[in-house]
Amino acid sequence: MFLLLLAVLFALSLSALCSLMEATLLSLTPSQVATISSKRPKLGKIWQQFKQQIDRPISVILIVNTAAHTVGATIAGAEFDKQFGPQWIWVFSLIFTFLMLQFTEILPKTMGVRYASAIATLTGRPLQFLVNVFHPLILVIRWINRPLEGATDPHQRPATLDEIAALAGMARLSRQITKHEERIITYGSRLSQLSVRDVMIPLPQVSFLSTSQSLNEAMLAAHMDAHTRYPLCEQGDPNRILGYVNFKEIVYSLRFNPQSATLHGIARPVRMMDADQPAARLLQAFVDEHAHIAIVHDAQGKTLGMVTLEDLVEEFLGELEDEFDRLPRMIHALGGDLWMIGGGVQVAEINHSLGLKLDETELALSPWLEKRLAKPLKPNDEIVENGVRFTVRRIRRGKVFEASIRKVDGLANQDHTENPQSQ
Repeated sequence: MFLLLLAVLFALSLSALCSLMEATLLSLTPSQVATISSKRPKLGKIWQQFKQQIDRPISVILIVNTAAHTVGATIAGAEFDKQFGPQWIWVFSLIFTFLMLQFTEILPKTMGVRYASAIATLTGRPLQFLVNVFHPLILVIRWINRPLEGATDPHQRPATLDEIAALAGMARLSRQITKHEERIITYGSRLSQLSVRDVMIPLPQVSFLSTSQSLNEAMLAAHMDAHTRYPLCEQGDPNRILGYVNFKEIVYSLRFNPQSATLHGIARPVRMMDADQPAARLLQAFVDEHAHIAIVHDAQGKTLGMVTLEDLVEEFLGELEDEFDRLPRMIHALGGDLWMIGGGVQVAEINHSLGLKLDETELALSPWLEKRLAKPLKPNDEIVENGVRFTVRRIRRGKVFEASIRKVDGLANQDHTENPQSQ
């Protein structure tokens, strides 16, 4: 009789413990693991390893659980048959099955899910001990299962990041955070998956200053592009970056030291960043160095583009527009047949105001000119269409900020004629 009770208690206790650990392992969230790690780092590291290689602890739990069921049921059934005879074995089977379902499956797994954090602190080290004990058997099982598991997709988004996005969405639905805050959380987690190349401004859209320019020439160029900071290159070569120049310092030098000041003299050091580096690392560098601009290059040192702090912040908040980013929508008559038009004005409005018959009226002036020039835009680029000469005056991040329009007699049949100086 003692052996019967011992076998039943052994099977129930060991199986219940396995179910408790299994439910805890599967239901423990990354945030709960992080909380354990902050309080007990060594224990937190154990659970991090379990979650990363979940097949190891799961295999151990199932091995022990199956053994407890099989051995316990075999010994208990044989002892019951010995004590009470085979005619009552069906009663024992029903009672034993009910006890197994209730106290080794339903109840412990419910508790494992509900009290995952508390149970994890108690079962972490015992489970690690079992994993170490059964390590040789786990290796055999993994070797057998390997052909059926398939290759892991290297481009698959980590599950933790998807959980962060899902938690942010749930928090917004429950009105704990706003939609704007959800975007910051979601896009902030995505930043770790982006490279510097993904967020940079391509080289054709970067406005450079050159050491061959005087301060007055640099002032005029900076005024046309309406940026705050400009990379400074040597003799117009974008692959020979010397630093960057702040527009405010150009103005200051022209006012207080116009005779001897040079662009090279007011240039500041600029960070160089490999295009394949993580964007998160560049953001950390901006914060640590209080920097706002970095030049992007490839493995051979060739300049590929530029990244600003604003570009990285936009990954969190979406597009940030200042008064120069928003393309103006003004139509200003300068006298005679000359007008200054903002890049955001619709072509239909230009036709109505100036009495023109331009095509593709649904476009704004900037994309309309981009489509016809079909190349990176520069100040003074020109085309003539339907007897009207369009001249690009100012560029902002690759878009037409302002352009002048003049009616030209005798050129009604000339289309897409560019200024030779803009080639």
